[in-house]
Amino acid sequence: MAAIVTLAIAVTHGVLYAQTPAAASLGQWSGVDPWPVYGVHLTLMPDGNVLAWDSTNNGFGGATNKTILWNPVSNSKTELNSNASLQGEELFCAPHTQLPDGKVFTVTGTVGVADNTTHIFDNQSNQWSLHQSMNTGRYYPSSTLLANGNILVTGGSYPIDADTPEIFESGTWRSLSSAKIPFALPKGFIDNTSYFPWTQLAPNGKIFYVGPESSMRYIDTNGAGSITTVGERDGIFRDYGSYAMYSTGKFLVAGGGPAPKSTYAIDINGNQPVVSRTGDLTYGRRQQNLTILADGQVLVTGGNSNPNGKDGQPGSQFDLNTAVYAGEIWNPATGQWKTVASMAKPRQYHSTALLLPDGRVVVAGGVCGPCGATGHNEQNAEVFSPPYLFNLDGTPAARPTISSAPDAIGYGQFFTVTSPQAASITKGHLIKLGAVTHATNFDQRLVPLSFTQSGTTLNVTAPANANLAPPGYYMLFLVNSAGVPSVSKIIQVGGNPSPVTPPNVQVPLYSRQSIQSLNFSSHYVGETNSLGYIKQVNVSSSAVDKNSTTFKVVPGLANQQCISFESVNVAGKFLRHQGYRLRGRQE
Repeated sequence: MAAIVTLAIAVTHGVLYAQTPAAASLGQWSGVDPWPVYGVHLTLMPDGNVLAWDSTNNGFGGATNKTILWNPVSNSKTELNSNASLQGEELFCAPHTQLPDGKVFTVTGTVGVADNTTHIFDNQSNQWSLHQSMNTGRYYPSSTLLANGNILVTGGSYPIDADTPEIFESGTWRSLSSAKIPFALPKGFIDNTSYFPWTQLAPNGKIFYVGPESSMRYIDTNGAGSITTVGERDGIFRDYGSYAMYSTGKFLVAGGGPAPKSTYAIDINGNQPVVSRTGDLTYGRRQQNLTILADGQVLVTGGNSNPNGKDGQPGSQFDLNTAVYAGEIWNPATGQWKTVASMAKPRQYHSTALLLPDGRVVVAGGVCGPCGATGHNEQNAEVFSPPYLFNLDGTPAARPTISSAPDAIGYGQFFTVTSPQAASITKGHLIKLGAVTHATNFDQRLVPLSFTQSGTTLNVTAPANANLAPPGYYMLFLVNSAGVPSVSKIIQVGGNPSPVTPPNVQVPLYSRQSIQSLNFSSHYVGETNSLGYIKQVNVSSSAVDKNSTTFKVVPGLANQQCISFESVNVAGKFLRHQGYRLRGRQE
């Protein structure tokens, strides 16, 4: 007797797709949805809409910016093409970062030209405007949000490397002349090592450079800046690969370069980065995208597996013969990848992927000269529903719901989230609203949250400081014991800090200093068993006692116009008071 298979037909984004039992293990793609623009740049906005733009009618060149706002719920697409302030301006190949107030900050964007222009998209007026020009012209740089709301720009080249980072603060640009990144020699137009550096704010307040070169570095943004190399990742130059900060101080790196299957996890929570080879991809990839999912796993989509993807070689931008259509999901708990459902279109050069507030992922774009010659410039999008959204029979999974949560939270505060399913919640986290182009998501990071449960209430602790969660908008997800995430609540973390200059103090930042008592010159502020004391210390004292009264001066954790004192004995422990008594506490 023939088996009877029942298909449930669903409508999403105006297209039909079948819900089958396979969706529980493989997930499900929607149909292909035409868009008015190529999805070269995507940013999730605080209202849940997606900002997307390209340039000109054929996708690139010509100094005409084309912008839409796409509503993932209604599938409406609002074209914003009447912005007179952008006449003669172009925003193609432009890195972008969301500011703490929700505005989008873009850097350069003229095709093949190292220009120094910057622009801002105002999410209240839905208008672009020209902003303060940088000190240095750049092409393919990266933009990174700092703890105080300032923007760091690194890298970018053509025809020469722009190796000096600079920061936008207090209405002007400050070059970090002593933090020049020692990029390797340029390898050509496509494979230049200074293109789109992988830079993120680290828990220690510095900027961590995780690629695409193999050398890992810390950038100190204080004053004229400084840079320190802290080890090698894997020996592979991963141009047009991807990275994701999947937890506090933890990075996943995959793809790029010769399309390797190898992937690596990097943990920077200790004194030195710890690099671990994790599971291999089923398909080697370059020109792919990594996307942190609502349950904390990581999805890879698109790319091609051509091992010769270098400048002037087939596969550098696009190779239909080795296009990868299947997605893969990485589990941080096991370090293994699982192959999931395949999308309909090849997504390679100038393609994007972005996590949506409901836990799905939109994948869009794919456009270039070689692509057009093969008829595969993709002015459309597909939406992936991960396996966690389905029951075993392919029907939609019951999801935990967020009944109430604050619209904004401050650092270190306690706040409550209510959910009828609170007793089933096993984890909660914040995921920064994404901003992606050219296989690089400049904003995405996951910040785990600790909480206790009482009835339908979760008592949650906010991130301790802005180094862990740079100020701005995040999606709050709750995940139940079955691994099913809620629809997110978008909340603002850390308010709208005004960009400030680094602290103006006489004590050199990051120097080692002791605090001497005025009344007792032989006594110094120190700590023993996490309590603060005025301790008698001299040259004959033990190294332990000397170090207990020695602190590293760092920018203030709460306000970078001030300073904080970090323990020399225990990195990450700071001098503070509690109940009017000095203590050493981990932050």
